[in-house]
Amino acid sequence: MKIVDIIYRYEARDTSASLRPSHTDAALRRLEDGNKTFAALFESTADQNIVQCIVPVDSRELGLLSSTGEGPKQHPFAVILGCSDARVPIELIFNEGPNDLFVIRVAGNSLGTEVLGSLKYAIDYLSQSLKLIVVLGHSGCKKPCPLCPQEGTSAVH
Repeated sequence: MKIVDIIYRYEARDTSASLRPSHTDAALRRLEDGNKTFAALFESTADQNIVQCIVPVDSRELGLLSSTGEGPKQHPFAVILGCSDARVPIELIFNEGPNDLFVIRVAGNSLGTEVLGSLKYAIDYLSQSLKLIVVLGHSGCKKPCPLCPQEGTSAVH
């Protein structure tokens, strides 16, 4: 039996767990690389029974080293509009930790007023750190995705 461990590792240190992408292409590449890392965990290998993926977590992203008692400021590098399907854990499939992604979830990726309000919030208040907006579709969804070319297709825009 194959065991897959995905570990979010917090280390008490003053350095950032990972550098933020500096531009759109770097942000997209980071998401693509993270997704490849996630997918590789489940590829069948005969000689590995236990596979681990460690996602470093910056203690400041959790507010653990705050001397003021305030929570950390949001500074995600990407907005992800994804389906609310519980089978698709957004941060996990991109190998990201807390405060890396601003995730908006709604069934079928439909753009109602609440979703548009969340997108507007991200653009208005998080624009200094944002480099990318992704609309994420997935296969096997029973709710039609109006933003995808056809039901059940995946699309990154």
